Amino acid sequence: MPEVIMPKMGDAMEEGTLLKWLKSEGDDVSEGDALAEIETDKVTMELEAEDSGTLAQLIASEGDEVPIGEAIAFIAGEGEEVPERGGESGAGAEAEAEEGGDEGGGTQATATETEEAEETEDGGGEAQAAAPSGNGAGGNGQFRASPIVRRLARENDLDLSKIDGSGPAGRIVERDVKAAMERGDAKADGGADGGADGQADGQAVAAPEQPTEGQAQMQGFQPARLPEPTEAEGTQLVEPTRMMKVIGERMTEAKQHVPHFYATVEVDMNNAMALRKQLNAQLEEEGIKLSVNDFVMKACAAALRNHPNLNAIYTTKGVELHQKVDMAMAVALDQGLITPVIRDAGSKGLAQISRESKDLATRAREGGLKPEEYQGGTFTVSNMGMFGIESFTAIINPPQAAIIAVSSIVKRPTFDENDEVVPASMMKLTLSADHRIANGRDGAMYMAEVQKVLENPIMLMV
Repeated sequence: MPEVIMPKMGDAMEEGTLLKWLKSEGDDVSEGDALAEIETDKVTMELEAEDSGTLAQLIASEGDEVPIGEAIAFIAGEGEEVPERGGESGAGAEAEAEEGGDEGGGTQATATETEEAEETEDGGGEAQAAAPSGNGAGGNGQFRASPIVRRLARENDLDLSKIDGSGPAGRIVERDVKAAMERGDAKADGGADGGADGQADGQAVAAPEQPTEGQAQMQGFQPARLPEPTEAEGTQLVEPTRMMKVIGERMTEAKQHVPHFYATVEVDMNNAMALRKQLNAQLEEEGIKLSVNDFVMKACAAALRNHPNLNAIYTTKGVELHQKVDMAMAVALDQGLITPVIRDAGSKGLAQISRESKDLATRAREGGLKPEEYQGGTFTVSNMGMFGIESFTAIINPPQAAIIAVSSIVKRPTFDENDEVVPASMMKLTLSADHRIANGRDGAMYMAEVQKVLENPIMLMV
């Protein structure tokens, strides 16, 4: 019987939230029908059926956070019966997932990812066939919880074995831990805390030692001490979305672990603006209107041909240089940021870049991007010029080596080659680069070439 599983929709995704069922248990479904709305770290999207039949059983409930690769429902074909939960469809199905044998569910999780998501109490990753109890524990005393839930429990000194799970098959989900935090119960007693540390059989595991304030300062960071809400009159408490949490974690990690350096140039955009006006007049009948950002992305891609170490990603085995420039462009959303990618931007003309960038930005704001459309960028451009920002620096999006911050165009007087005062349209570009991959000279030479191309925009036409 085909399983409907939580798909992996992003590199950093461990879980997805089932927001809403669009079909009910017992409904007939066809391949391609929208079954549910799910929220990932990047987008909210509809999950489609990959098989036809009857939606025989809904396993996950609305609001559940489900690890990637785990079944959320079953679709029964003619003559098929729903497997018993806690048998093959419960712990047994998890055993298959943990072994990487998640066949029939569409997107497949890797063995490592699934083992992390389905990690069992004894830390060995072996699936258990015992029926789950109310607190997510099987008959052998083991319980089910995702790595995120375990971490949350550990950070708040909670014993997961004392918490009743309300998720599918008794899984302990995030809301269960937060409810226990509010109640003040389920505190770890200092003994073996299998829930928080993934240990059983009375084996005590020491929690990671937290640095003292003095040690933290010597190591270059301060321990996080978030204040409790004041709940003062006129305040409103807004819970971060999944996207906001993931962005916060990734950007914090980037600033802590990637040694940034910065290089800024000021570009005279007079010639580029004149060429843009001329081209837009010619392209008007085709419905194309080139933006300043189209010129910047093309110039950045063209200049990277001579600076491959900035069109690179930092990997476990070294720096991987890319010949093609897969240009990521930052698009602001109400709940965060997403970076759709223009593939092989260096080989495309301004009109094609304009068409693709507008299409990607529109669908990004509508939540209509596919995972392959916002993953795998090799270089990023972030533009805040439309907001009147005259200068800013951007945080590198790992594992990329660099990002360029584009500011607004400001008209001001400058001096020409005859020392006469003339008006100019000036724009600042700031490079943020990974010092492990490139040095200051690399950054300076690259920015000088970008400046040269934009000030002589005819070079963009070759």
